[in-house]
Amino acid sequence: MPAGDKKTKRPKSGAAKKSAARKRAAQGVSPPDALPDALAEAAWAEADAALAQALADFDEAEGAEKKRARKDAMARLGQALSQAARRRGLARIGEIDDRVDFSAADHDLNAAVAKTPKSVRIQARGVARGDEILAKPRVAPVQRKKRR
Repeated sequence: MPAGDKKTKRPKSGAAKKSAARKRAAQGVSPPDALPDALAEAAWAEADAALAQALADFDEAEGAEKKRARKDAMARLGQALSQAARRRGLARIGEIDDRVDFSAADHDLNAAVAKTPKSVRIQARGVARGDEILAKPRVAPVQRKKRR
């Protein structure tokens, strides 16, 4: 038989061809995007566990009758929330009581003022994920010392 006269195999009539995904599933091989999906699911599960811990710590803080017990519960609550935020890729913006130049694009002003302040004090830190700001830092005008 000459080289050009090779016969190709054809599926029997009525037999459907299996797709690549079906072949992998039959062999027990997962698709290439299954690993990132599994990692994302694990990250969500870890964040859920940290949030569950934070909710329990909140109940303890709310029910604490002594100042020391409330302070300890609030510390644990802060740790649990920070852990959940880290697991979801969140970062804090600014430091409490820092004095910074005010920018309406970067800050939420907590006080109503007649004139836009030049410098402000951070009262609550902001939250970001990568370059996206999810919550701007909340700020208040810096109180100037009165002249005599």
